Amino acid sequence: MSRNTQHLMLFCTAVVLFVTACLYGQWNIRILNEALNERVKTNAAMEGRVHTTLLTGGLVAYTGAEVLHTVRQMTGTGVRVEVDGHEYVINPLEHRSAMIPVELYRNYRVEYNRSASGELLNLSFWKEVERQ
Repeated sequence: MSRNTQHLMLFCTAVVLFVTACLYGQWNIRILNEALNERVKTNAAMEGRVHTTLLTGGLVAYTGAEVLHTVRQMTGTGVRVEVDGHEYVINPLEHRSAMIPVELYRNYRVEYNRSASGELLNLSFWKEVERQ
């Protein structure tokens, strides 16, 4: 076999191996993407259920910015959000200038109120007292 033929066979082998590796990688990416999409759907369906907040029995402190984000995120769901005893439902598309009286740098503690089936009904945020 001539030297040029050997080089051509090695080149063809390298190309076949490269294409095979690319196809294998694409197949793995597709499988991982499908698994991720399925996991996202599962997590979205579990929003507000007991097992998503199961280990939050201790006192968890949220900043005012996190409280503000939670109020905006929960708009349109069946979960009521209260801040210091006042319920807020704000649709940012309808009321762009609507404000929630939340102090961004203060800490808030949260209370989860649930139905008998474990579905989250109400989130209550209470301003923590500053200790000096």
